[in-house]
Amino acid sequence: MKSRFLIIPLIALVSACGGDPETTESATTPAAKAVPVHVEELQPQTFKHFVTVQGAVESDKTILISAKTSATVSSINVSAGDRVKEGDILARLDGQIVENQIEEVKTGLALARDLFNRQKNLRDQNIGSEVDYLQAKNRVESLEKQLATLNEQYSYYTIRATIPGTVDRVSLKVGETVNPGVPVFQIANSEALKVVAEISEAYISTVDKTDSVTITFPSTDISYKHTLDVVSRVINASNRTFTVEIYIPDFDGKVLPNMVAKLKINDVTENDRFVVSPNMVHQANNKLLVYVAEQKGTDWVAGSRFVQTGRSYGNSIVISDGLKQGDVVITKGYNEVTIGKPVSIISK
Repeated sequence: MKSRFLIIPLIALVSACGGDPETTESATTPAAKAVPVHVEELQPQTFKHFVTVQGAVESDKTILISAKTSATVSSINVSAGDRVKEGDILARLDGQIVENQIEEVKTGLALARDLFNRQKNLRDQNIGSEVDYLQAKNRVESLEKQLATLNEQYSYYTIRATIPGTVDRVSLKVGETVNPGVPVFQIANSEALKVVAEISEAYISTVDKTDSVTITFPSTDISYKHTLDVVSRVINASNRTFTVEIYIPDFDGKVLPNMVAKLKINDVTENDRFVVSPNMVHQANNKLLVYVAEQKGTDWVAGSRFVQTGRSYGNSIVISDGLKQGDVVITKGYNEVTIGKPVSIISK
């Protein structure tokens, strides 16, 4: 009998305190709070990859200028960095001896011409001798040739620019003696400038002559868009690079040889690609995933997709597999979500 009286109170106690287990859990466990997220509906777009590298401005034609005669330098008219036109005087040499000879010949030529004119008048009047006339004529012609030769020699004492451009180097000083064949000036042709850059061999298969390039010059406000003109296929063994060249104008003298140039080469363009920010790609169990928002009725919950990636540049990376058009990817707030739990979409 005692055991019967013990069982009844226990049953009553359970009935009074237990209730429905499901009802009790829902009453005591609050609903999960939706995590606010920013999302974007995935659409195919164009992905562009760029190679950025620093180069330098060079002249495609550099001329070495030498003196044509041996003489002492009397004056120098330019310095390194000066712009010159073809024919501009770069320096003068001491040609006093030849100059004196020219003056002497000019004086003799003036006298010879006077004598020739008198002999010509006499001959025209049938008074003078034909021999005297011919001698006077020959004398004038001889002195004229001598004067022309001296004038040409005297021109050697003036060193001139043979092309328009920028003076790269000056290798003489006032008072020193220069000799023929020894370069004393170097001029870079300003009408034939190019930008030259070295690129890592890693891009040898993607960089091509058809690639577009944007060139900026940090010391100016100039930006120049063009295509690559020269792409070498020879790898430099010492630094594992290859060379590219782009021909450029001088921009009214604002761009000069040896200036720094920065190149941004569009070596790869891929159309119809799914592109996301690299920050949106996460690693889990040696796999890559992207968080997405999935609609469950009228609500949204967090989900994920395992993905494979392709090329990347800057703040863009190509998703080559794992996502499809229309997927709603979480762009902000993904660090706070839990798979299967509610999310609240702030912007879409």
